[in-house]
Amino acid sequence: MTCAANALGRVPEGDFARCDPEVARAALAPLAALLGLDVAGAARAVLDAGTASVRAVVDTMIRDYRFGRETAVLVGGGGGAAAVTPHLARAAGLEGRVARHHEVISPIGVALALVREQVERIIPGATQEHILAVRAEAERAVVAQGAAADGVEVEVTVDPQTSTVRAVATGATELRTRDRAHRADDAERLRAAAASLRAQEARVRILAGTDAYTVYGTEVRRRLRAGRQPVRVVDADGVVRLGVSDARVRTTTVGAAGEALASLVREATSYGDGGMRAPAVRLLVGGRIADLSGVLEPEALPALARSELRTRAAGEPMVAVVESRA
Repeated sequence: MTCAANALGRVPEGDFARCDPEVARAALAPLAALLGLDVAGAARAVLDAGTASVRAVVDTMIRDYRFGRETAVLVGGGGGAAAVTPHLARAAGLEGRVARHHEVISPIGVALALVREQVERIIPGATQEHILAVRAEAERAVVAQGAAADGVEVEVTVDPQTSTVRAVATGATELRTRDRAHRADDAERLRAAAASLRAQEARVRILAGTDAYTVYGTEVRRRLRAGRQPVRVVDADGVVRLGVSDARVRTTTVGAAGEALASLVREATSYGDGGMRAPAVRLLVGGRIADLSGVLEPEALPALARSELRTRAAGEPMVAVVESRA
C-alpha cells in the first residue's frame, strides 16, 4: 500500500510513510508487467484491493450508526495513514484527512480507547422496567471495564417485531476524560458546523447550547415541500458530535424535562401504515449526549429519559434535539 501510494506521488514530503517515488515505481514495475498495466495502473489496483475491506467496514459503520454520508469524515491514524486514507476517501466519496501526529495515533489510541459493551435480550412484550434493566446491565458492564461512570453513554434500541431489546454502552477511560489544553473558540466551532452543514457561515445560527456543546442549525427551503432544519452539535474541541437532517431543538432544565419532552414527542410522533413511530430523541446534558433514538414506542421514552437524567440537578440546563421519522 505504501509503495503504491508513493508510486502515484500521493504521499507528501516529510510524511512518515514517504519514500523515494522512483524506488516505489521500480518495485511495482514487475507487478505492472504481470498485470498488463502501466505502473500507475498497477499502483491504483493495489490501493483498490487494499482498501476494499476497509471500505466495507466504513460502509457498515455508517449504516449501523446512522451517520449521514454528507457529515461522515474519514480520519487516518498510524504510520501508513497517508497511503490509505486519501485513496479510501476518494473511492468511498467521502471527505478524508490524516490526523496531526498520525504516526503515534495507534499507541495513543490504545491508551485512550473507548470501552464498549452490548447487551441484547429477547423479551416479548418488554415493559419499561425490562428496558431499563437491560440499559443498566450494559452501563454496569462498561464501568466494570474501566470507563468513567459519569461519562457513560447508552443507546437503547427496541425492535417490537423481533421482541429484541438492545443496549450499547460506551464510555471513556479516566485518561481520556482529562482536560486537554486546546479548546475551540466560537469562530472555529462555527466553521466546523458550517462545513458539515455545507452552508455559508452567515446562514448558520446558534440554536442552543450547554457548557459542553453548541447546537447550530440552518434553514433549507424546498420547492413545493415544507422546509427543513438540519442541525449539528459541536463540542468544545470543535468536533461535530451529532448531525441531524431535520430537527426541533428545545432548551429546558432537567427538572422541567418531562413536560418539555412530552410536548416535543407529541409534536414529532409520526403515524403511518405501520402505526405510531416515536421521534429520534437526543438529550444534551453536562458532557453527555443521551441517545434515545433507538426507541420507536413513544411510551418508553419518558422512563429512559428519567434514567439518563436521574443523577442531574433539577436546575441543570438541558437541550433536547428531536427528529421526526418519515
